[in-house]
Amino acid sequence: MSTGAFAQQEEVQDTSKTDRIIVKFAETSITDLSGEALERIYFGDVKLYKDSLFMFCDTARIIGNDLWAKGNVIFIQNDTIRTFADSLYFHGDSSIAYLYHDVILENGSKKLYSDILIYDTRTKVASYQDTAIMIQEKSSLQSVRGYYDVDNDQAFFYDDVYIEGEDMKMRADSMSFLTDEQRAIFMGPTRIQQTGRDIYCESGFYDMDDEVALFEQNAQFKETNVEANAQSIKYVKSTGVIRLEGDAYYRNKEDIGTGDLIVYNEKTESAELVGDATFENAKSKVKGERIDYDKKTEAFKVKGQSVISDPPYIIAAEAVDYDKATNTAYADGDVVWQDTSANITIICDHLNYQESTGYVKATNDQGKPLMQNTSGGDTLYLSADILTSYSVYETDSLGIIDTINYLIADDNVQIMRPSLQAICDSLIYQDRDSLFLLLDDPVVWSDSSQITGDTIEIYLANDDLDKMEVYPKAFMMNSADFIYYNQISGKRITTLFEEGKLATMDVVGNARSLYYMLDDFKAYIGVNSTECSSIRFTFFENAIKNIKFFTSPRSQILPMRGTNHEDIKLDGFLWRFKERPMTIADLKSNLTRDSLLQGIIK
Repeated sequence: MSTGAFAQQEEVQDTSKTDRIIVKFAETSITDLSGEALERIYFGDVKLYKDSLFMFCDTARIIGNDLWAKGNVIFIQNDTIRTFADSLYFHGDSSIAYLYHDVILENGSKKLYSDILIYDTRTKVASYQDTAIMIQEKSSLQSVRGYYDVDNDQAFFYDDVYIEGEDMKMRADSMSFLTDEQRAIFMGPTRIQQTGRDIYCESGFYDMDDEVALFEQNAQFKETNVEANAQSIKYVKSTGVIRLEGDAYYRNKEDIGTGDLIVYNEKTESAELVGDATFENAKSKVKGERIDYDKKTEAFKVKGQSVISDPPYIIAAEAVDYDKATNTAYADGDVVWQDTSANITIICDHLNYQESTGYVKATNDQGKPLMQNTSGGDTLYLSADILTSYSVYETDSLGIIDTINYLIADDNVQIMRPSLQAICDSLIYQDRDSLFLLLDDPVVWSDSSQITGDTIEIYLANDDLDKMEVYPKAFMMNSADFIYYNQISGKRITTLFEEGKLATMDVVGNARSLYYMLDDFKAYIGVNSTECSSIRFTFFENAIKNIKFFTSPRSQILPMRGTNHEDIKLDGFLWRFKERPMTIADLKSNLTRDSLLQGIIK
């Protein structure tokens, strides 16, 4: 063994071999020749280097190209990477350093703390197997295992990963972290906690500086009164936008939304729901291919086979623009509007609706809008070029508010129900008296009878025919064979019904009748022609049972043979059976959603 000392002078070695460890300075050194290999030990302010690596320590021991260092170890590479430790083993041939106890690796503002750290100086990758903590300006990261790629500013953390930021905590099974971008990349189950917010996912990323995040695979987002699930959730704090894609589900204290895609803006409180979308709250339920919702105004815009349920009202259409604040809706394309409380359905191309006034206006591009009213096991169909309804509110002397609902049908009006069919050019219905007022060339058919006049009033009771008033130029006719026609005319005809069947009919003012008499075998035996002031007919099973003539009746019996039946027809005779609507197709409505005629919207 030999000893020596040098003061600030380089040890004499062959520096052309740059892969060797070079001792730059030491206060004292010892050379040990007793073993199989030469061993050199250096003491006091030891300085060493190898290529671009610089090492400092209190004591150094070198055997071949291996270095053991102890005490205030400092390990520097390229002036930017600094590592501090209590002790070091450096394998010179592989350029791998093993640092022990109170290890700190510094790269700019980033610091990695560990008790044992392995650092490959060629790849500039540091790894650890027993817990490390990385500290940055805004965050700290901790895991049991991991490695840090210094050149690429990327760290990988495994087993019980924990990150803490200014207002965020994150736990994960494994994670990659881009240190310069402050981006955490999730590689397994991850949970993020912020003030009032809890997030779970199994892949994705989180940018801690600008707070942009993408959560994927079983993504779940929860905060106070809010819950969201999707295959993918993206969040941008600066804009307040949360984007959910794939089986998206969003719920807050009042609303629930689903769709293939949901985009919610926390700042504007607006949402877009796309792809088999639904939106529901305590008041409304909306379905469509796309739903735009403004929570502040409670306004909807719905496209693609849309359905809005706001009981008792339901609107289905290809597109709906709905403003909850004003209760106004504009619907276009295959529109179906329902009032479930009144069992009313309107089918049309375009519909305007306002709940507060009960205003509904229905129109078509081709054909006519159709209304159906189902009640008492019977259905009334009504079509016209334009259908309009509204409500009038009246207050009586006791302060009780009475609501009267009106329906107005304009141009080419047709009515069809099992017991009655009608046409006219204008119709008004009001529900307080259950009155249909038919104007402008009205015609009514009931059973085998046809009724015409300038004005026809039809009253319902318990959803069935109760009374009919025809005036002036009232005319009623029927036929058993469409050859001979019974006819009645007068200034006014009043017909009463019992259980929907004819009971009595009064003809008042210039009353005339032309009645074909039958024998017991229902063969024609003559024609009774009568003129008087008024006539009363009594019916049984819709057949005449009794006739009474009042005030100087003048009658004559005409034989069947020898009588010109055309000449004896009453003024106003016109058989219009071909105009009688008997089927849905006769209503001339361009119905493209036949199943909805039953009033079913699921």
